[in-house]
Amino acid sequence: MSTGSVTYFLEQYRKPDDYLYLLLDGLAECAPEHPLSVPSLVQSLGDAAVMRVLRPDLAHAPDVCPALVQLAKPGEAPAQHSLEWSAERAAKDPGYHKRYVCGWLLSPQPLDVIASRIVAGCHSTASEAGRPTPWFEPLRLELLSATAASERSGLLNPIRFWLCPLSWGVHTVLRGSDNPFEVVLPEAARQAQQWAPLINSVLGTWQRLLQRPVGFAPWRWTGDTILPPEAALHALRLVRDAYAFGLRDHRDIIALCLHQVFIHPLLLRHPEIQALIAKAGKGALDLQSHFASNYSEALWKRTFTDLPRAKDYS
Repeated sequence: MSTGSVTYFLEQYRKPDDYLYLLLDGLAECAPEHPLSVPSLVQSLGDAAVMRVLRPDLAHAPDVCPALVQLAKPGEAPAQHSLEWSAERAAKDPGYHKRYVCGWLLSPQPLDVIASRIVAGCHSTASEAGRPTPWFEPLRLELLSATAASERSGLLNPIRFWLCPLSWGVHTVLRGSDNPFEVVLPEAARQAQQWAPLINSVLGTWQRLLQRPVGFAPWRWTGDTILPPEAALHALRLVRDAYAFGLRDHRDIIALCLHQVFIHPLLLRHPEIQALIAKAGKGALDLQSHFASNYSEALWKRTFTDLPRAKDYS
């Protein structure tokens, strides 16, 4: 993410009556002395420009709730250094466990209205058990776009446009619906939200492994982005398939997903791999340890040649 990307977003999408907001995740790391920390922003912009979004599951702890920051009022230009700091941090966020910058938002509505809308969305996307969902996190928004695009646009209303960082190191502009409507997520979208922490672990480990030398890895990503395009969607599909084959232990699922993106996306079609997954699903095998101790590079090469060609990671 570059300052130019944020500037272009404002030039192309901001209307004269729009506020510009920045949404920051209070659960992510940010040193207190950083100019983008909440205390620093309060000092530089004033108390009235920063509001905690009291997400339902953390309302008792405001200091770790998201912070909605008003960077500019309608007709007002944002400070250049605010754009630079936020863009710089967004570019570094993939190296952290959680993204601090959730996005830049445009809306004609004031701070308190947008904060209330974000809170309401946590209930609209709640799990079947009624647990509120932090739908505003970039990965969750990306998953919503893949599984419930029209419902996601309803969640954004009255936010007109949301500049959102994506899993593979680029960004996209999400558009909110012009008219409010009741949001009811399809089951596939709710399931994707439930799996979001696991998908995040898959993506994070995938990214870290790409920074290290590995052995036989014919499907290792070598493109210009930190992960392949649509990385979160690929991870969602791989996790879904692992569940369909009976895996429930997250370590097993992550191990299988990572071997699929480094060795071959169609590993699930191999009879020997299927047998191992069946044992792991019954708790009789630690898939991660088994791959590490029993699969040599020669065996992986043989497994790879046994499988048909694949077109993509999922």
